[in-house]
Amino acid sequence: MSPHGARAFQPAQRRRGLESPRSIVTAALLLACSVCLAQTLPPPGAVTLKDDPEDQKGGKLLASWKAPAAPAPAGMQLAGYRVYLGEGGKTPDKPIEVVPDPEATETTVPDLKPWRGYGVGVSAFYVPAGTTFEPDEAAPNSLPETAPESAIAASKRASPSGTWFKHEQTNVLVAALLIVFVVIATITLARRRDIYIRPIAGLRAVDDAIGRATEMGRPILYVSGLTGVGDIATIAAMLILGHLAKRTAAYETPILVPCNDPLVMAVQREIVHEAYLEAGKPDAYDPDNIFYVTDSQFGYVAAVDGIMLRQKPAANFFMGFFFAESLILAETGATTGAIQIAGTDADTQLPFFITSCDYTLMGEELYAAGAYLSRDPVLLAQLKGQDLGKIAIFALLLIGTILVTINVNTIGDWFMKLIQVQ
Repeated sequence: MSPHGARAFQPAQRRRGLESPRSIVTAALLLACSVCLAQTLPPPGAVTLKDDPEDQKGGKLLASWKAPAAPAPAGMQLAGYRVYLGEGGKTPDKPIEVVPDPEATETTVPDLKPWRGYGVGVSAFYVPAGTTFEPDEAAPNSLPETAPESAIAASKRASPSGTWFKHEQTNVLVAALLIVFVVIATITLARRRDIYIRPIAGLRAVDDAIGRATEMGRPILYVSGLTGVGDIATIAAMLILGHLAKRTAAYETPILVPCNDPLVMAVQREIVHEAYLEAGKPDAYDPDNIFYVTDSQFGYVAAVDGIMLRQKPAANFFMGFFFAESLILAETGATTGAIQIAGTDADTQLPFFITSCDYTLMGEELYAAGAYLSRDPVLLAQLKGQDLGKIAIFALLLIGTILVTINVNTIGDWFMKLIQVQ
């Protein structure tokens, strides 16, 4: 290396040696200034952390704090808060959220592990007066250099846990308890005296249909819909079948029950067999009269229509949930001259049954048929209790509508205070 080159190199090396301590001093001064600034910036007030009472899974905590007690330093203004999280006994030092609202006093800490201990810290950050803070979408939990933050105010530890009770649905619980109380009261009353149930034309015609089939020596056809045992309409249809079979057993009138579901067939066989036992005619029971056809919708309808045309039953019963096949079944039965009684809660099929059948049970009349036919005091009491509950709900809705219309909200405000989460 030439002497000139060495001389040219040595000053540069010396300059770098001098700049290194200078940069360290500068960084130290900046750090000291930032620490002093953080100490002079007013921090948030007391920070509290508690379990979210409405969190059923147990993975949330509610953090709340108070606004800084001291005003912002000259030339600065409060822009919001930054929330830190610490797990276990660790100091909250993991930034999880920036709340760019100086008036905010609470936030939800999600995605936590149940029954683990957590701590939360909150710091206030400031911006120069007259400016606004815009969160960085790429780093939502970070702050720019122009937004210094105060010291972190920490909370006590808390653990998230699940809850089994939703306080905002207390009114539903109260209503359910009232209905249960009414049903129990009506059951007690029904065991002491008779309960009046309004006559239902379709159910009053059941005895006439059975008598007509007995006189003509023809069977009765019973269709319990095209849904499975889990459907409420099918369950109601099975209850009606049991009472119907008990009455037909006394006259030894055969009842044909084609099924499109094997489970429904098995249950209906047991129901009819039990009905024949209670009627004292176990020998008259024929399990072949309750048979499986197919699970194909229109294949099943074609088979049932064939039974109608070949055996010409004197009475047809269509009870349960039906689909597009309802009109095909009812029209075919009408051409044979049979008495037809239908019942369904499928409102789209009611017009077809009303047009083609002699009697139709609409909606809840299908569910009430079991109690109406058996006259069992417990079933009648349950039916009566449900009706009283519906009347009470309608009365409350009417009273509430009137109070809101005339701008009287005292009762509503009182009830909201009653169920408010403390």
